Amino acid sequence: MHPVVAPMHALLSRLKLRHLRIVLALSEQRSAAKVAIQSHISPAAVSKTLAEIEEIVGMELFERGRRGMHPTEAGREVIQGATLVRAQLLRMAEFVEAAREGTRGQITIAYRTLSVQPFLAQAVCAFHDANPLVGISVVEGAIGDLIDQLAEGELDLLFAYEDPRFERPELFSTPVVDGQEVVVVASRAHPLLSQKKVTAKDLSEQQWCLPAHGSRLQHHLDASFQASNTPLPTRGVRTSDIAMTTNLLLSANFLAIFSIGIASQLVAANVAKVLPFSLASRVEPVVAVWNGVLKPRTAAKSFLEFVVRRATEAGILTPDLR
Repeated sequence: MHPVVAPMHALLSRLKLRHLRIVLALSEQRSAAKVAIQSHISPAAVSKTLAEIEEIVGMELFERGRRGMHPTEAGREVIQGATLVRAQLLRMAEFVEAAREGTRGQITIAYRTLSVQPFLAQAVCAFHDANPLVGISVVEGAIGDLIDQLAEGELDLLFAYEDPRFERPELFSTPVVDGQEVVVVASRAHPLLSQKKVTAKDLSEQQWCLPAHGSRLQHHLDASFQASNTPLPTRGVRTSDIAMTTNLLLSANFLAIFSIGIASQLVAANVAKVLPFSLASRVEPVVAVWNGVLKPRTAAKSFLEFVVRRATEAGILTPDLR
């Protein structure tokens, strides 16, 4: 039985970084033996450190079982706090390193929607030109993994459609691109471009660059054709890769579905043309998401402000949405 927890100031004065490191390592490895190997110390030292922090907190932080160690409710709270401490220390170390080397910090961003890709690429280039000493990394990953990286401070900004999974107390968001109309684009020499009126039946008979199953664009395509009681398009190549779609549009007569932002980029690049057909559908706004509990990296804060300002000036973000 652990003693009653000490007053807060006493608890804070006794907690050490080595305690938090061991708690985090145990939460990841679930085994004192594995943590010992990872940390180059003895299993007895791991157990002693855990006993110390449990004595300080006054509660067990892990349940011991045959299948490893699993955090208790109190353990999960300590792990969450230790994760934030580690992330904040990492950011402090990055600042010191950047100041020593004469750089201006780092930004790590990710995006999970094609509709923001052209705008974001232009924003990254413009920001890099204005801030050449800032290191910018663009990473990839599943939405769940990226949310975890936001929570742990490894990722600064995530650009994605609004999502219920962002409704976590530590995550903040702001719109960067308004909801956009969804349109159909065609290869430059597509025969449908010569028609004054294009029907859903006309579209269903063509070959398409079909969106991936389960994607938002596939949902919008399905909904539009179902609303007109027209068979869904099935001919063509299924891909959500914009580079592949671009090459298909240039190589043969294909149709594709995109937000108006991407469609405009394809038209400007002389890759495709927008067909005179209304899908009566819009994609959701794109938001920037970050961890509001952690102190933001200075460069990341500047980049977000730069992106919002640039989006407003470009007319893809209505100012009163912010």
